[in-house]
Amino acid sequence: MQQSALRADFSAVIVRYVIAALDYADSEPAAHCCHCDSKITIRGNRHTMRDFYRFFSSLRQPLLIAVFSAFILPGCSSETPPALERSRQMPEWFEDAKLGIFIHWGLPSVPAYAAGEAFEPGELERQVLLGRGSYEIPYAEWYLFSLQDRNGKTRAWHNEHWGENSPYQAFKPIYEQRVADNWKPAEWAQLFSDFGARYVVLVSKHHDGYTLWPSAVPNPHQDNWFNKQDIVGELADAVRAKGMKYGLYYSTGLDWTFELSADGDFFTNFLKSAPQGQDYGDYTNGHLRELITNYRPAVIWADIGYPSRGDRDALLLDYFEQVPDGVINDRWEAFDFLGRVAAWPGGAWLLKKLAVWSVQRETDPLQDVATRFGFKTSEYANLPGIAPFKWESTRGLGGSFGFQQLETAADMLSGEALVHYVIDTVSKNGNVLINVGPDSYGQIPSIQQRPLLELGGWLKINGEAIYGTRPWDIFGGLTAEGQSLRYTRKDNTLYAMLLAAPTGKITLTEVLPEVSAVELLGYGAVDYKKVTTGLQIQLPAEALPLQPAYTFAFTIE
Repeated sequence: MQQSALRADFSAVIVRYVIAALDYADSEPAAHCCHCDSKITIRGNRHTMRDFYRFFSSLRQPLLIAVFSAFILPGCSSETPPALERSRQMPEWFEDAKLGIFIHWGLPSVPAYAAGEAFEPGELERQVLLGRGSYEIPYAEWYLFSLQDRNGKTRAWHNEHWGENSPYQAFKPIYEQRVADNWKPAEWAQLFSDFGARYVVLVSKHHDGYTLWPSAVPNPHQDNWFNKQDIVGELADAVRAKGMKYGLYYSTGLDWTFELSADGDFFTNFLKSAPQGQDYGDYTNGHLRELITNYRPAVIWADIGYPSRGDRDALLLDYFEQVPDGVINDRWEAFDFLGRVAAWPGGAWLLKKLAVWSVQRETDPLQDVATRFGFKTSEYANLPGIAPFKWESTRGLGGSFGFQQLETAADMLSGEALVHYVIDTVSKNGNVLINVGPDSYGQIPSIQQRPLLELGGWLKINGEAIYGTRPWDIFGGLTAEGQSLRYTRKDNTLYAMLLAAPTGKITLTEVLPEVSAVELLGYGAVDYKKVTTGLQIQLPAEALPLQPAYTFAFTIE
C-alpha cells in the first residue's frame, strides 16, 4: 500500500515535470500562444504547444489529453486554423477513388529481410506504444533500425549474408544499378491500372532518409543520399498517362541520418530517434516544398509526425494553393516532443505508463476528432462501422510493406480476402491503400500480383458498386440464410455485395427502400419478391462463374 502511494506521488510529480518542461524555456523569450491566454515559451513554431495537444487527440489518448488540457490549454479558443480547416475538406476525386496502390521501394529492398512476426490487428499499437515483443518488427523497410540491436536476428542475418563490417550505405550503389538496368515505370503503371487502382502513392523518402529523386536540398549528415535517377518524376509521368492520380509519401517524423537511437528498448529508441532540431525542420520543409513544386502530388502522405520547427501550416496552405484538389493524411502532429520527453530521466518510463493506461481504456474509433488534419489513417486494421469522416485503411499484402524475401504466397492475402477487405472498407466510408513491395530490380513479385489481379478482375464486373459510391444507412448484415452482406449506394441504386457464393435463393432481411428492379452484376436481371422475412431473390438456375463476392444492384425509389 505504501509502495503504491509513493509510486502514485512520483507519477504525479513526473506528469507535472513533463507538462512544465513542454513549455520549454531554452533561450528564447516567452510569448503568448495565438490560441490561448497562457504565457508559453515558443521556439521556431508558434503552434507547437497546440500541436502537442492535437497529436494526442489524434492518437485518442484520453489521459494525456485531459492532463494537457488541464495544465496547458485553459481558456483556449475553438478557432480552427486555416490549414487545418482546408485539410479536412475532401476532394471529390478522393471520395470516389476508393482504391490506391502504396509503393515501398528503396535501399531496404536489397537485403529484403525482417525478423518479426506479422502483426495481427491491434498489435502495431501495442508494439509501438507499449514496447511489447521483440525489438525487431516485421517491416522490412525498418531494416536499418533493426540492425541497431547487436544481438538481434537482423544483425545476425546481416553479418552472415553481407558481412559484419558492411555498412547500410553499401546497399546504395547496388540498388541504383539494379534500378537503372531493370526498372520499367510504364509496366508498373499498367499493372496498377489492371489492379483497378485510381491513385498511386510512392514512398519518396522513408525513415532511412534516402530519397528517390535527385534532391537539391543537401543532407548535412550523408553525402549524395539520393538517387540521381528521378524515380519520383518518371513514375509520375507513367501513372498519370494511365489516368490515375499520383501521390507521395514522405517520412516527416523520422530520418535516421539525423538521429538513430540504440540505447534502449524499441519504444524508447523509436521516440528518441525523432530529430528535434531546427535543421531537420528546415530540411523537411525544404524537401516537401521541392516535391510540391516539381511533382504536384495529389496526395501528401506524412508519417510519424511533422517536426515542430518545420513551419507546417504555411507549407500546407502553399500546397493547397498549388494543388487545389490535393489531399493529406492525418500524421502531421509534432511527434518530436515525445522524443524530447523520452530523453529526460524517467521520461520514457512515464510515457510508457501513460500509454499502457490509455490503450487499456475503451475509446470510440468512429468518433471524430476536430483537431485531426486530413483523412484518418488506419494501419493493418479496419474501423468497426460507418465513419462520419473520410478515412483510409492501409496495409501490405503480407506482413511487411517493403519487399521481404522470406515471405511466400501463403503469407499474402488471398484474392478473395483482398476483395472482401476492399468491400468492407468502402462500405464504411473508407478507401483502401494496398501496398506493393517491389524487389531491388524493380519487379513486383508474382505472389503480390496474383491477389491484386484477382481484385482487378472482380472490379471490372463489380466496380460500379465500389467507385463513386457512398455508404448506405448500414454497412452490412446477414441474409436469412446466414451469409454476410455489405452495402453501398450511388444515386438511385443500392448495392448489396454478398461475401459468399450464392445458391438457390437469398433473402435480405434489412428494411430496404421500395425496389423496382434487381440486377446481378455480370449476369443481368433476376427475379425477386417480398416475403415475410424480407426481400427474396431468385438466383439463376445455371451455375454462376466463381467470384470472391457477388453484387446485387437494386433500383430504388
